Amino acid sequence: MYKIVIVDDEMIVRHAVKSMIDWETYEWAGSAASGQEALELVRRSEAELVITDMKMPGMDGLALIRELKDSGYGGEILVLSNYSDFELVREALRCGAHDYVLKLTLKSEQFAETLREMAAKLDERRASRPEQPLASRSAADREQALAWLQAADADVEDGEEETLASMLPAAYRELQGLVFVFYRQSSDEEVERPEPATDFADTLTKLADGVFPGRHSLIVLPSPGERYVLAVLYPAGARMAEAEESARRIVRLAQIYYNTAISGIYGQPAASCGALGEQLRRCREAAQLRFYGACRESCIASTELPLQEADALRRVEQGLRDSLRTSGESVVELWMERAVELVEAAAAVRLAPAVLKRAIARTVWGMAGTAMVDAETSWSEQPWIDRIEQAESEAELLLLIREMTEEMVGVLETSVPQATIREEIRRAVAYLEERYGERIAIADVARHVGLSEAYLCQLFKSETGSSMISRLNEIRMAKAYEMLASGRYLIKQVAISVGIPDPFYFNRLFRKRFGIAPKLVKNGGDKKMDDLQPDKKKL
Repeated sequence: MYKIVIVDDEMIVRHAVKSMIDWETYEWAGSAASGQEALELVRRSEAELVITDMKMPGMDGLALIRELKDSGYGGEILVLSNYSDFELVREALRCGAHDYVLKLTLKSEQFAETLREMAAKLDERRASRPEQPLASRSAADREQALAWLQAADADVEDGEEETLASMLPAAYRELQGLVFVFYRQSSDEEVERPEPATDFADTLTKLADGVFPGRHSLIVLPSPGERYVLAVLYPAGARMAEAEESARRIVRLAQIYYNTAISGIYGQPAASCGALGEQLRRCREAAQLRFYGACRESCIASTELPLQEADALRRVEQGLRDSLRTSGESVVELWMERAVELVEAAAAVRLAPAVLKRAIARTVWGMAGTAMVDAETSWSEQPWIDRIEQAESEAELLLLIREMTEEMVGVLETSVPQATIREEIRRAVAYLEERYGERIAIADVARHVGLSEAYLCQLFKSETGSSMISRLNEIRMAKAYEMLASGRYLIKQVAISVGIPDPFYFNRLFRKRFGIAPKLVKNGGDKKMDDLQPDKKKL
């Protein structure tokens, strides 16, 4: 079985050519983006077949062919060309290339026949002399290395390091390398089922093959949750690629060539496979930071570990606890504001998600013990605490905080407001109607009307029969409906315009208020707007 190297500075061409080859007949030796990379790869892998482009940065295809032939290369070379490359192709054939194929008209059958011709020439030469030994790794070794990586990706108990090391095939024990963990992200609007994990593992292998041309071998391990471990192994002493740049390049190429959004965690260079296992463990620890949206959409290093405590958060956390000391029903709204502030502050300093969720859960217990939640109130805190502790992302946690607040407000709201409305409350409502598109804090409204936060919340509730949060949401939803019905705006634009940039929260509020999805309104409202507007007679 002959080994093949593909050389082209365009990754999409390398992938296209690779996809046309019958890999049950040939063995993959790697790909390169320049003649210099290819020269090193051919010498290291002892590949017998080279398929190369002509025009490339640095050492071009013609220079590569000359260098190979001058060094006594005994394999066969096939040229990939364009119509404008005729003179270069003619010179390549003079230098000893077997043949050429045009990229634009390349057909699988023609390509396969050309490869068979090249293989036949090699067969004839082999038959006339003793077979030369070739450095190769058996399929059994690769399977054993994959099993080792899978074991290394699990939590290793103390004392099991030697057992883990013994799983490595002998051919791999002296290698060094890099390890990465990539996560495939699905679009919020994705409808079709994503490709199977095994398919994306193949895609990741193709990408890595182009990014790490000088490597000894690649191992890709798919795992649940659209998570993929990539180990890149090099011969001892070889120069390894730069980890961060390589991770960012793979992320960028996945988006460009496969329209797939991924993010990643990259380990530090490991001098042995044992050290590679330690880097993988650190990548798992750093993965906790993917709880936060900013980390979920970028590449982070295995050295970026979550904080277990942070002095900068103590003031914010104290504010969350202090909100429970407020008397009356305003405690719910103040608690929500402080909880959101705590989540945002935790994201800024990269606090361990478990520490953040415990802090919020403790205050939910505290709120359940306040005077406003008495034995006759039909509200249970335990389901919410369980959901908070199980939240897998910052966005999910914020949504839970808002949903819980709305549920409590709904339980506690009274239905009959007083007949007259105080001037301060009228001004507060006017403030909400003017600035609904901004991020409005209770403290901002309180300063505007000249009342304390706690007193404003209590007074607003008693005067209007609803909380400020409920009234603000009513105003925002009415405006959102109006904008969507005009047909001039995207749902995302509307959500941002009315002050709710979180698409999940916006959709949930809209459905709750109008009973239909936002996208249906653009197709002609199912209900008349007059029937859906908030009741302004109270004011």
